[in-house]
Amino acid sequence: MGTAGTVVLIVVVLLVLVVALWSVATRAALVRMRDLAVEAGALAEQRRSRLADLSAHLAAQEAAEAPADPQTVRALADAEHRLAGDIAFHSAAVRAYDQRLSAVPASWVGTLTGLHPLGAAAEQQR
Repeated sequence: MGTAGTVVLIVVVLLVLVVALWSVATRAALVRMRDLAVEAGALAEQRRSRLADLSAHLAAQEAAEAPADPQTVRALADAEHRLAGDIAFHSAAVRAYDQRLSAVPASWVGTLTGLHPLGAAAEQQR
């Protein structure tokens, strides 16, 4: 193998290394984004459960014709506000993940990531 062959071999090996490193970095970023979206969804579910508990407690107080506890009313308003924020954060995280995933080429590099879309993009694939 001559000098030109050695140079071509080195260039090909370097290109393969760059693609492999890009694939690993992309997969790591996608895994972090997916985990963040899933965690935000789980937190929203916890808040939704807390909101349901507070609503049931407030309804029980109203059914007993007792005056509404101001702390419960404030906690209910706070839970609603936090739930709205959690849902917004979850949907933003899912959109960011799906957008980043759609930017990965549908080639062997995309196959190497082994990740699937969340949210609306997942519904479109079915």
